Amino acid sequence: MKVSVIIPTYNRAQYICQAIESVLQQTMKDYGVIVVDDGSTDNTREVITPYLDKIKYIYTDNCGPAHARNVGMKAATGEYISWLDSDDLYYPYKLELQSACLDKFQDVAMVCTEASAFDDSGYWDEYHLKKYHKSAYDNSDITYENIFSENILLKDAGLDSGNWENRRIYVGNIFDMYFQHLIVLTAGVMIRKNILEKIGFQNEKYWLFEEYDFVLRICKHYKAAFIDVPTYKLRYHRGQISATAKKDGIKTVIRKQERLLEIAEKYGFRDREYYSRNKDAVDKRLAILHKALAIPLLAKGNQPKIAREHLRKSAHYGHPDQFLFYLSFTPYAVRRIGIKAHSLLKMH
Repeated sequence: MKVSVIIPTYNRAQYICQAIESVLQQTMKDYGVIVVDDGSTDNTREVITPYLDKIKYIYTDNCGPAHARNVGMKAATGEYISWLDSDDLYYPYKLELQSACLDKFQDVAMVCTEASAFDDSGYWDEYHLKKYHKSAYDNSDITYENIFSENILLKDAGLDSGNWENRRIYVGNIFDMYFQHLIVLTAGVMIRKNILEKIGFQNEKYWLFEEYDFVLRICKHYKAAFIDVPTYKLRYHRGQISATAKKDGIKTVIRKQERLLEIAEKYGFRDREYYSRNKDAVDKRLAILHKALAIPLLAKGNQPKIAREHLRKSAHYGHPDQFLFYLSFTPYAVRRIGIKAHSLLKMH
Protein backbone atom coordinates (compact mmCIF):
# COMPACT_ATOMS: atom_id res chain seq x y z
CA MET A 1 0.00 0.00 0.00
CA LYS A 2 1.28 3.48 -0.87
CA VAL A 3 -0.44 5.71 1.69
CA SER A 4 -2.20 5.14 5.00
CA VAL A 5 -4.61 7.97 5.82
CA ILE A 6 -5.26 8.36 9.54
CA ILE A 7 -8.40 10.18 10.69
CA PRO A 8 -8.45 10.70 14.48
CA THR A 9 -11.90 11.72 15.70
CA TYR A 10 -13.74 12.65 18.86
CA ASN A 11 -17.44 13.58 18.81
CA ARG A 12 -17.40 14.78 15.20
CA ALA A 13 -20.43 12.84 13.96
CA GLN A 14 -21.67 15.90 12.05
CA TYR A 15 -18.42 16.13 10.03
CA ILE A 16 -16.74 12.71 9.93
CA CYS A 17 -18.60 11.39 6.88
CA GLN A 18 -17.58 14.42 4.81
CA ALA A 19 -13.97 13.84 5.84
CA ILE A 20 -14.09 10.18 4.82
CA GLU A 21 -15.78 11.01 1.52
CA SER A 22 -13.01 13.50 0.68
CA VAL A 23 -10.49 10.64 0.99
CA LEU A 24 -12.59 8.16 -0.98
CA GLN A 25 -12.76 10.69 -3.83
CA GLN A 26 -8.96 10.79 -4.27
CA THR A 27 -7.53 10.54 -7.79
CA MET A 28 -5.00 8.06 -6.44
CA LYS A 29 -6.42 4.69 -5.36
CA ASP A 30 -3.49 2.97 -3.64
CA TYR A 31 -4.35 3.99 -0.09
CA GLY A 32 -6.11 2.80 3.05
CA VAL A 33 -8.16 4.74 5.59
CA ILE A 34 -7.85 4.25 9.35
CA VAL A 35 -10.43 6.02 11.53
CA VAL A 36 -9.35 6.13 15.18
CA ASP A 37 -12.31 6.97 17.41
CA ASP A 38 -10.88 8.54 20.57
CA GLY A 39 -13.77 7.53 22.84
CA SER A 40 -16.59 9.45 21.14
CA THR A 41 -19.81 9.71 23.14
CA ASP A 42 -21.96 10.90 20.23
CA ASN A 43 -23.25 8.75 17.33
CA THR A 44 -19.95 8.65 15.43
CA ARG A 45 -19.96 4.83 15.13
CA GLU A 46 -23.54 4.88 13.83
CA VAL A 47 -22.97 7.48 11.10
CA ILE A 48 -19.84 5.81 9.73
CA THR A 49 -21.36 2.31 9.66
CA PRO A 50 -21.95 2.53 5.86
CA TYR A 51 -18.18 3.04 5.41
CA LEU A 52 -16.95 0.13 7.52
CA ASP A 53 -16.29 -2.00 4.43
CA LYS A 54 -14.05 0.77 3.02
CA ILE A 55 -12.13 1.79 6.15
CA LYS A 56 -10.44 0.31 9.20
CA TYR A 57 -12.24 1.49 12.35
CA ILE A 58 -10.47 1.46 15.73
CA TYR A 59 -12.17 2.53 18.97
CA THR A 60 -10.06 3.58 21.98
CA ASP A 61 -10.65 5.19 25.35
CA ASN A 62 -10.50 8.98 25.30
CA CYS A 63 -6.77 9.64 25.68
CA GLY A 64 -6.30 12.67 23.43
CA PRO A 65 -5.41 13.40 19.80
CA ALA A 66 -1.75 12.37 20.06
CA HIS A 67 -2.75 8.94 21.38
CA ALA A 68 -5.30 8.54 18.58
CA ARG A 69 -2.71 9.41 15.92
CA ASN A 70 -0.22 7.02 17.49
CA VAL A 71 -2.77 4.20 17.42
CA GLY A 72 -3.32 4.97 13.74
CA MET A 73 0.40 5.07 12.95
CA LYS A 74 0.96 1.71 14.64
CA ALA A 75 -1.86 0.22 12.55
CA ALA A 76 -0.66 1.83 9.30
CA THR A 77 0.72 -0.42 6.56
CA GLY A 78 1.37 2.20 3.89
CA GLU A 79 4.78 3.37 2.74
CA TYR A 80 3.65 6.91 3.52
CA ILE A 81 1.36 8.30 6.25
CA SER A 82 -1.05 11.21 5.90
CA TRP A 83 -3.47 12.68 8.45
CA LEU A 84 -6.87 14.26 8.21
CA ASP A 85 -8.64 15.92 11.12
CA SER A 86 -12.20 14.64 11.13
CA ASP A 87 -13.73 18.11 10.69
CA ASP A 88 -11.52 18.96 7.69
CA LEU A 89 -11.36 17.84 4.04
CA TYR A 90 -8.87 16.82 1.35
CA TYR A 91 -8.67 18.12 -2.18
CA PRO A 92 -9.09 15.14 -4.56
CA TYR A 93 -5.45 15.27 -5.74
CA LYS A 94 -3.83 15.51 -2.29
CA LEU A 95 -2.51 11.97 -1.93
CA GLU A 96 -1.37 11.71 -5.54
CA LEU A 97 0.56 14.98 -5.47
CA GLN A 98 2.26 14.54 -2.10
CA SER A 99 3.17 10.87 -2.64
CA ALA A 100 4.63 11.74 -6.06
CA CYS A 101 6.76 14.37 -4.36
CA LEU A 102 8.13 11.84 -1.86
CA ASP A 103 8.75 9.39 -4.70
CA LYS A 104 10.79 11.99 -6.59
CA PHE A 105 12.76 13.51 -3.71
CA GLN A 106 14.21 10.51 -1.91
CA ASP A 107 16.12 12.63 0.64
CA VAL A 108 12.89 14.30 1.82
CA ALA A 109 11.04 12.72 4.76
CA MET A 110 8.03 15.01 4.93
CA VAL A 111 6.04 17.08 2.45
CA CYS A 112 3.69 19.86 3.48
CA THR A 113 1.53 22.13 1.32
CA GLU A 114 -0.59 25.23 1.14
CA ALA A 115 -4.12 24.93 2.54
CA SER A 116 -7.53 26.48 2.06
CA ALA A 117 -9.92 27.51 4.82
CA PHE A 118 -13.71 27.63 5.03
CA ASP A 119 -16.61 27.63 7.44
CA ASP A 120 -20.24 26.57 7.19
CA SER A 121 -21.40 30.18 6.78
CA GLY A 122 -19.72 30.66 3.42
CA TYR A 123 -16.23 31.87 4.32
CA TRP A 124 -13.60 30.69 1.80
CA ASP A 125 -9.90 31.45 1.43
CA GLU A 126 -8.05 29.38 -1.17
CA TYR A 127 -4.46 30.23 -0.19
CA HIS A 128 -4.73 30.43 3.59
CA LEU A 129 -1.37 29.37 5.06
CA LYS A 130 0.04 32.88 5.45
CA LYS A 131 -3.12 34.00 7.26
CA TYR A 132 -3.23 30.88 9.44
CA HIS A 133 0.35 31.54 10.54
CA LYS A 134 0.06 35.32 10.27
CA SER A 135 2.44 36.00 13.17
CA ALA A 136 5.24 34.38 11.15
CA TYR A 137 4.47 35.44 7.60
CA ASP A 138 3.85 39.08 8.51
CA ASN A 139 7.64 39.22 8.79
CA SER A 140 8.85 40.25 5.34
CA ASP A 141 12.03 38.18 5.83
CA ILE A 142 10.02 34.97 6.08
CA THR A 143 9.45 33.83 2.53
CA TYR A 144 9.42 30.36 1.04
CA GLU A 145 12.70 31.21 -0.69
CA ASN A 146 14.28 32.07 2.68
CA ILE A 147 12.80 29.09 4.52
CA PHE A 148 13.95 26.51 1.95
CA SER A 149 17.32 26.27 0.24
CA GLU A 150 16.07 24.94 -3.11
CA ASN A 151 12.99 25.43 -5.27
CA ILE A 152 11.78 24.31 -8.66
CA LEU A 153 8.65 24.78 -10.75
CA LEU A 154 6.18 21.93 -10.33
CA LYS A 155 6.15 21.36 -14.08
CA ASP A 156 9.94 21.06 -14.14
CA ALA A 157 9.72 18.48 -11.35
CA GLY A 158 7.16 16.52 -13.33
CA LEU A 159 4.43 17.16 -10.75
CA ASP A 160 2.27 19.71 -12.57
CA SER A 161 -1.21 18.58 -13.63
CA GLY A 162 -1.53 21.59 -15.89
CA ASN A 163 -3.49 23.56 -13.30
CA TRP A 164 -0.65 25.10 -11.30
CA GLU A 165 1.40 27.19 -13.68
CA ASN A 166 4.24 28.99 -11.91
CA ARG A 167 3.59 27.13 -8.61
CA ARG A 168 6.71 25.70 -7.03
CA ILE A 169 8.03 22.96 -4.81
CA TYR A 170 10.54 23.99 -2.15
CA VAL A 171 13.05 21.67 -0.45
CA GLY A 172 15.47 22.10 2.42
CA ASN A 173 16.39 21.78 6.07
CA ILE A 174 13.92 24.01 7.90
CA PHE A 175 14.45 23.18 11.59
CA ASP A 176 16.08 26.51 12.52
CA MET A 177 13.31 28.56 10.94
CA TYR A 178 10.55 26.28 12.23
CA PHE A 179 11.96 26.47 15.76
CA GLN A 180 11.62 30.26 15.61
CA HIS A 181 8.31 30.55 13.74
CA LEU A 182 5.20 28.46 13.12
CA ILE A 183 5.37 28.13 9.33
CA VAL A 184 3.82 24.71 8.57
CA LEU A 185 0.21 23.52 8.62
CA THR A 186 0.96 20.30 10.46
CA ALA A 187 -2.45 18.72 9.77
CA GLY A 188 -1.73 18.48 6.04
CA VAL A 189 1.70 16.83 6.07
CA MET A 190 2.62 13.46 4.58
CA ILE A 191 5.61 11.53 5.94
CA ARG A 192 7.59 8.38 5.21
CA LYS A 193 6.49 5.69 7.66
CA ASN A 194 10.01 4.32 8.08
CA ILE A 195 11.22 7.50 9.82
CA LEU A 196 9.15 6.55 12.87
CA GLU A 197 11.90 4.11 13.81
CA LYS A 198 14.17 7.10 14.43
CA ILE A 199 11.89 9.92 15.58
CA GLY A 200 9.31 7.89 17.52
CA PHE A 201 5.63 8.74 17.91
CA GLN A 202 3.71 11.78 19.11
CA ASN A 203 3.97 12.88 22.75
CA GLU A 204 0.72 11.73 24.33
CA LYS A 205 0.91 14.10 27.28
CA TYR A 206 0.45 17.00 24.86
CA TRP A 207 -3.15 17.95 24.00
CA LEU A 208 -2.08 21.17 22.29
CA PHE A 209 0.80 21.58 19.82
CA GLU A 210 1.46 17.83 19.86
CA GLU A 211 1.70 17.97 16.08
CA TYR A 212 4.15 20.88 16.18
CA ASP A 213 6.39 18.93 18.57
CA PHE A 214 6.22 15.88 16.28
CA VAL A 215 6.86 17.73 13.01
CA LEU A 216 9.63 19.81 14.57
CA ARG A 217 11.30 16.54 15.58
CA ILE A 218 11.08 15.33 11.97
CA CYS A 219 12.65 18.56 10.72
CA LYS A 220 15.50 18.20 13.19
CA HIS A 221 16.64 15.02 11.45
CA TYR A 222 15.39 15.23 7.86
CA LYS A 223 14.77 17.50 4.90
CA ALA A 224 11.24 18.73 4.25
CA ALA A 225 9.45 19.77 1.08
CA PHE A 226 6.70 22.33 0.59
CA ILE A 227 4.33 22.43 -2.39
CA ASP A 228 2.80 25.85 -3.00
CA VAL A 229 -0.59 24.36 -3.88
CA PRO A 230 -3.49 23.88 -1.45
CA THR A 231 -4.23 20.19 -0.83
CA TYR A 232 -6.04 20.50 2.51
CA LYS A 233 -9.27 22.28 3.49
CA LEU A 234 -9.31 23.60 7.05
CA ARG A 235 -12.79 24.02 8.53
CA TYR A 236 -13.37 26.75 11.13
CA HIS A 237 -16.05 26.15 13.75
CA ARG A 238 -16.59 26.89 17.43
CA GLY A 239 -16.13 23.30 18.54
CA GLN A 240 -12.41 23.14 17.72
CA ILE A 241 -10.10 21.91 20.48
CA SER A 242 -7.81 24.94 20.24
CA ALA A 243 -10.60 27.53 19.95
CA THR A 244 -9.94 30.56 22.16
CA ALA A 245 -13.28 32.34 21.79
CA LYS A 246 -15.03 30.10 24.32
CA LYS A 247 -15.87 31.03 27.90
CA ASP A 248 -12.57 29.57 29.08
CA GLY A 249 -10.69 30.90 26.05
CA ILE A 250 -8.01 32.66 28.11
CA LYS A 251 -7.18 29.34 29.79
CA THR A 252 -6.68 27.81 26.35
CA VAL A 253 -4.38 30.69 25.39
CA ILE A 254 -2.34 30.11 28.54
CA ARG A 255 -2.11 26.36 27.91
CA LYS A 256 -1.04 26.97 24.31
CA GLN A 257 1.69 29.40 25.36
CA GLU A 258 2.87 27.05 28.10
CA ARG A 259 3.17 24.23 25.58
CA LEU A 260 5.04 26.35 23.03
CA LEU A 261 7.47 27.44 25.75
CA GLU A 262 7.98 23.85 26.90
CA ILE A 263 8.72 22.73 23.33
CA ALA A 264 11.14 25.62 22.76
CA GLU A 265 13.01 24.81 25.97
CA LYS A 266 13.22 21.13 24.99
CA TYR A 267 14.59 21.63 21.47
CA GLY A 268 16.47 24.86 22.03
CA PHE A 269 17.77 25.19 25.58
CA ARG A 270 18.02 21.58 26.80
CA ASP A 271 19.80 20.46 23.65
CA ARG A 272 23.07 21.94 24.87
CA GLU A 273 24.92 21.35 21.61
CA TYR A 274 22.22 23.16 19.64
CA TYR A 275 22.05 25.92 22.25
CA SER A 276 25.79 26.51 22.17
CA ARG A 277 25.66 26.97 18.38
CA ASN A 278 22.48 29.07 18.33
CA LYS A 279 22.43 30.85 21.69
CA ASP A 280 21.26 34.23 20.44
CA ALA A 281 18.41 32.78 18.37
CA VAL A 282 17.28 30.46 21.17
CA ASP A 283 17.43 33.23 23.76
CA LYS A 284 15.31 35.44 21.51
CA ARG A 285 12.72 32.71 21.07
CA LEU A 286 12.55 31.99 24.80
CA ALA A 287 12.25 35.69 25.62
CA ILE A 288 9.34 36.09 23.19
CA LEU A 289 7.54 33.03 24.57
CA HIS A 290 8.00 33.97 28.23
CA LYS A 291 6.52 37.38 27.48
CA ALA A 292 3.71 35.86 25.40
CA LEU A 293 2.78 33.66 28.37
CA ALA A 294 2.98 36.55 30.86
CA ILE A 295 0.36 38.62 29.00
CA PRO A 296 -2.62 36.21 29.34
CA LEU A 297 -1.52 35.42 32.91
CA LEU A 298 -1.80 39.14 33.69
CA ALA A 299 -5.18 39.27 31.96
CA LYS A 300 -6.54 36.25 33.84
CA GLY A 301 -6.69 38.22 37.05
CA ASN A 302 -5.14 35.98 39.70
CA GLN A 303 -1.69 35.22 38.30
CA PRO A 304 0.38 38.45 38.54
CA LYS A 305 3.23 36.85 40.50
CA ILE A 306 3.62 34.02 37.98
CA ALA A 307 3.38 36.53 35.13
CA ARG A 308 6.10 38.60 36.77
CA GLU A 309 8.42 35.58 36.88
CA HIS A 310 7.98 35.05 33.15
CA LEU A 311 8.66 38.74 32.51
CA ARG A 312 11.86 38.45 34.56
CA LYS A 313 12.91 35.47 32.45
CA SER A 314 12.10 37.39 29.28
CA ALA A 315 14.36 40.19 30.50
CA HIS A 316 17.05 37.63 31.39
CA TYR A 317 17.01 36.43 27.79
CA GLY A 318 17.46 39.97 26.54
CA HIS A 319 13.96 41.38 25.98
CA PRO A 320 12.76 43.33 29.03
CA ASP A 321 9.33 44.98 29.05
CA GLN A 322 9.23 47.48 31.89
CA PHE A 323 5.67 48.55 31.13
CA LEU A 324 4.26 45.04 31.61
CA PHE A 325 6.50 44.39 34.60
CA TYR A 326 5.25 47.46 36.48
CA LEU A 327 1.72 46.74 35.30
CA SER A 328 1.90 43.38 37.11
CA PHE A 329 1.87 45.26 40.46
CA THR A 330 -1.36 47.11 39.70
CA PRO A 331 -4.97 46.07 40.49
CA TYR A 332 -6.72 43.75 38.03
CA ALA A 333 -8.91 46.46 36.49
CA VAL A 334 -5.85 48.59 35.75
CA ARG A 335 -4.01 45.59 34.30
CA ARG A 336 -6.83 44.88 31.85
CA ILE A 337 -6.75 48.45 30.55
CA GLY A 338 -2.95 48.40 30.40
CA ILE A 339 -2.85 45.15 28.44
CA LYS A 340 -5.30 46.52 25.88
CA ALA A 341 -3.19 49.67 25.55
CA HIS A 342 -0.06 47.53 25.19
CA SER A 343 -1.70 45.52 22.39
CA LEU A 344 -2.80 48.67 20.56
CA LEU A 345 0.72 50.10 20.75
CA LYS A 346 2.12 46.89 19.25
CA MET A 347 -0.34 47.13 16.36
CA HIS A 348 0.91 50.59 15.52
